[in-house]
Amino acid sequence: MPFSLIQPLSSIPIASIDVETTGASAEYGHRIIEVGIVRYQNGVKVAEYEQLIDPRRPISPGVTALTGITQSMCDGQPTFSEQYPAMMPLLAGAAILGHNIPFDLSFLMREFRAAGRDIHQALENPHVLDTVRIARRRFGRGGNGLSALSRRLGHEPAIAHRALPDAQTTAIIFDLLLAPLGGWGICLCDILKDQGGPMAIAPASARQSLLPLALEEALDQHRPVMMEYLDANQMRTQRIINPIELRRVADELVLIAHCHLRNDRRNFKLERIVQLTRIDPADPAYSPHLATSDTQR
Repeated sequence: MPFSLIQPLSSIPIASIDVETTGASAEYGHRIIEVGIVRYQNGVKVAEYEQLIDPRRPISPGVTALTGITQSMCDGQPTFSEQYPAMMPLLAGAAILGHNIPFDLSFLMREFRAAGRDIHQALENPHVLDTVRIARRRFGRGGNGLSALSRRLGHEPAIAHRALPDAQTTAIIFDLLLAPLGGWGICLCDILKDQGGPMAIAPASARQSLLPLALEEALDQHRPVMMEYLDANQMRTQRIINPIELRRVADELVLIAHCHLRNDRRNFKLERIVQLTRIDPADPAYSPHLATSDTQR
């Protein structure tokens, strides 16, 4: 549904959406395993949707460790296509809001396509809003993960890394980011300007990074990060690394990084990475040799 750029946000339906997925990249065949949507009208929450999805493919061990979503929880759940009619009332005719929304949209585009739907037509070519882009223009790049940004703005998320709680947190962050600009009374054009311009559903470039935010920022900044990783025995380990690049090796995505513990370049399977956390080398607690294990990767 077309909206005038001078309409106040309060007059525009907004759907805050988050998805959990089997892995880090839709491009390499990963699928959605959970969808959470919060719909706002007149600046007020009017509906919520939450559903586990059967991806019909294995869930990466790192995803299970981070989200708590197991293969058995998703096996036998409805497919995305089967849940399409239930999702659409919350999405139709609304501006789409997300945190690092290009990542979520990359998965949604593929799921819509697999369901035989055109996402542009189904969502009526919506305006797209991204709390990461707004935060980067206001606070700079780095450190804008959902939980970290939420705490910076004074909100402590009760639950993280599940679709509906993350969609709820994104909506709260959006509300807090709007406050200095005039709240829900500001015009659509003002918030688009604050995020650096309009966004489309599809990426502007085929080369655009469509990765989880923490991984994208780690690769972009080449700064040390704390990596939580599942070793060959499924034990959760920690180590400090400097990410270098992402490669596809034997049909697997691999993060190549300098491992501070071994002072050497190592390969880490992306499916075994639980999370990456930005750290400050100036922090007294920082120890480049920190690790809980260095078993076979």
